[in-house]
Amino acid sequence: MVSADTKTTILDAAEELFAEHGFAATSLRQLTARAGVNLAAVNYHFGSKEQLAQAVLARRIEPIQAERQRRLDALERPATLEHVLRAFVEPAMRGPEPGAHATGERPASGFCRLFGRLSVEQPPFLRDFIARQFRSMADRFLAMLAEAAPGADPATLWWRMHFVVGAMAHTLQNAHVLGSVSRGRCDPDDHDGIVEQLIAFAVGGLQSPAPQEVPR
Repeated sequence: MVSADTKTTILDAAEELFAEHGFAATSLRQLTARAGVNLAAVNYHFGSKEQLAQAVLARRIEPIQAERQRRLDALERPATLEHVLRAFVEPAMRGPEPGAHATGERPASGFCRLFGRLSVEQPPFLRDFIARQFRSMADRFLAMLAEAAPGADPATLWWRMHFVVGAMAHTLQNAHVLGSVSRGRCDPDDHDGIVEQLIAFAVGGLQSPAPQEVPR
């Protein structure tokens, strides 16, 4: 029987390789060499490379979603925009996540590089997988945001949350660049400060009026 440690080793190796090379360019031979296992071990635990990739993503996403669920359950109703957005932003930005390596980087940053790579590549399984992972939680967040911003157009709320997700992903991947471009005015290692800036940005975006329809 193959041990649970072997399963974790395979997941760690797959995450690194998919982030480095993408899904299509990562071969099972590369994977087994990186993990130090044979192909039978991969097949035993995951069945296929596609199922392995989904398992890699799920072990990062599911703890974040569980923490978001816990925070939403704890909110008093009606909640403020800030409290709802904190429940959404902080679990993804602060971690911790399973399998994070002791490299000094934020736990979420490695996952964000992986997810960014796969999002650009768009392997065939990704769209349906993401929909299954996020749809019900997204519906709940949007319902609570609608309570916190009565009268807001539902389509506008969806777009604004889409922009918030984009800001989170960009920050996780590129905050170090801003440290250089800003000549040190912005500290990419000030993780608490980054979260507060992002939440303030998101609250402002959600509170701003919807744009006027452009005449055609």
